Amino acid sequence: MIPIGMAGEHKLTGVDPAPITAEEIPAFRDAVQSAFHHDPSPQHLEQMRKILEPERTLVLRDGERIVAATAIYTRRLSVPGGEVPVAGVTQVGVRPTHRRRGLLTTLMRRQLDDVREAGDEAIAALWASESVIYGRYGYGLGTLTADLVVDQRAAQLREAQPADVDLVLAPEAVDRMRAIHDVARTQRPGMIDREGPWWDFRINDPEDEREGGQALRAAVIDDAYALYAGKLKFDDAGAAGEVNVREVVATTPESYASIWSFLLGLDLTRKVEYMFAPADDPLQHMLKEARAVSYKLVGDALWVRLVDLPRALRERTYTQPLEVVFEVTDEFCPWNTGRWALRWDGETATCAKTALPAGIELSAGELGATYLGGTTFETLARAGRVTELRAGALTAASRAFRADVEPWCPEIF
Repeated sequence: MIPIGMAGEHKLTGVDPAPITAEEIPAFRDAVQSAFHHDPSPQHLEQMRKILEPERTLVLRDGERIVAATAIYTRRLSVPGGEVPVAGVTQVGVRPTHRRRGLLTTLMRRQLDDVREAGDEAIAALWASESVIYGRYGYGLGTLTADLVVDQRAAQLREAQPADVDLVLAPEAVDRMRAIHDVARTQRPGMIDREGPWWDFRINDPEDEREGGQALRAAVIDDAYALYAGKLKFDDAGAAGEVNVREVVATTPESYASIWSFLLGLDLTRKVEYMFAPADDPLQHMLKEARAVSYKLVGDALWVRLVDLPRALRERTYTQPLEVVFEVTDEFCPWNTGRWALRWDGETATCAKTALPAGIELSAGELGATYLGGTTFETLARAGRVTELRAGALTAASRAFRADVEPWCPEIF
């Protein structure tokens, strides 16, 4: 294949991004997975057919072949004070043969234009395979995640919280888990709804991906559940099994402790690993020996993009009365550029263009980073990414935007 721009004038025929048909899902999936050096299995393809929305896909073609792609899942995201529609950006990929030609930028620009024109969502969000990419499109790092590793032999809860636990295969507990998850989502920004096929997606557990572990289990009590799988091992000292936790969700501190009491008490195991836990997970503070749990990794998770800036800022609540004027630059979505006055009186937020002098200068990416209440303006100012133009504006905005808990998105979509 002759690269674009070389002799022969071989050009893309699909210059304008366009959606696919349902019949093209296999070709779409193949194009995306080629960017990740992965061959999609029949099981993955079947799952894709259930969750992909062809009308919200965009692709570019070279001849008849899809060479670049992206998509949106229509979902809802918890934010401080409630939940909002979110364009869940996903399935972003460019074939290795077509990199460095501006195809991704073309797709991202059209995608955000389409979201704005439709008017259904004021924000977009994604998980980034490479974090360096999406800042240039106005996404900000909105949530962090932690990988916890627990030495089971040293882990003992400060206050035992025994409970009667129902232990079943994960598909058998979906209805009970759904009710708990729905309540928990109202308590923590960043969590995403699981309507339609999304619970099946979350508990997806192909046998060929278990790496010797058991099938995914659900440990459930009235107000909490854990999704996990055990893997039995032995060494010279005896049983050395592992517990791999996919998710722990609870609506009260007591029920959270009860589920952890169960996980830490599993026989024939020495280690519990919990990937993508909340960055502020309290387990370390729940144990008599804090060093029994270590934070193996704290990294980026959900990236947030304000598509309709004033609407997005009106659709969440704030922790204290606030009047602040932002001077915003947004090269990728220029309709957000300008001076915006945000006011919160304790009940209602307003946000509109203003001629008043600005108190804080920043880009749309920084507003995306702060939107869910985790990253603060003061943190970004220390990083040289936000400028305070009026004394006290940074502190006031940081306190007002802050959520009661760290935002958390436990699932990659």
